[in-house]
Amino acid sequence: SCTENYYQCSLQSTQTNMVLELFVQIITEPCFNILRTQEQLGYIVFSGIRRANGAQGLRIIVQSDRHPTYVDGRIELFLLQMKDLLEAMTAEEFDRHKEALAAQRLEKPKRLSALSARFWAEITSQQYNFDRAHIEVDYLRTLTKEDVIDFYEDLISAESPHRHKLSVYVVSTAEGGAGNNNSTLGDEQFKGVKIENVTQFKSSQSLFPLVQPYVNIGSITKSKL
Repeated sequence: SCTENYYQCSLQSTQTNMVLELFVQIITEPCFNILRTQEQLGYIVFSGIRRANGAQGLRIIVQSDRHPTYVDGRIELFLLQMKDLLEAMTAEEFDRHKEALAAQRLEKPKRLSALSARFWAEITSQQYNFDRAHIEVDYLRTLTKEDVIDFYEDLISAESPHRHKLSVYVVSTAEGGAGNNNSTLGDEQFKGVKIENVTQFKSSQSLFPLVQPYVNIGSITKSKL
């Protein structure tokens, strides 16, 4: 069985991109260590960012022989622990995370195709931030621990009224699978709304505005048919 939790974290911008990326940088190792090594929930444990159509969010994926309801609960408890980790983090540890992320973002593409893909992504998304890495890293270095804690409390914490969470459960019905054995269900039963019709649910939601381009390309270009 597989569980994916997605926590939507607003539209893409220099500020929101870097706060989210820094938060993911901080929790990546603890996520694997706690859910994979300590709790042994499954062989595949992944945390990262999902971006699409200008929106973005944190996602945590666990493939496990435990029921997704149980795994979902363990993910929530893990995120609850991250508040304490952030508050206890020293300035030196926080700076190390910032510099590690900065080094990763500023790493030069090893192939021309990778550089081309990076520029083409700016064109297809109509954001045109061709110096994105340097611009966002400059902003990254201004972030404080309080900025990341505020981000957590506003968009990740289960107590926040602004949190938007989507859980996707893939339940195995094979012999011995979680779908045939409810004994692995945990005590943590998180309430939610079950989406019975995906198309109907999507059509009932409001749309985000389009992300504004970093460069107003219309004012500096000309086209002729």
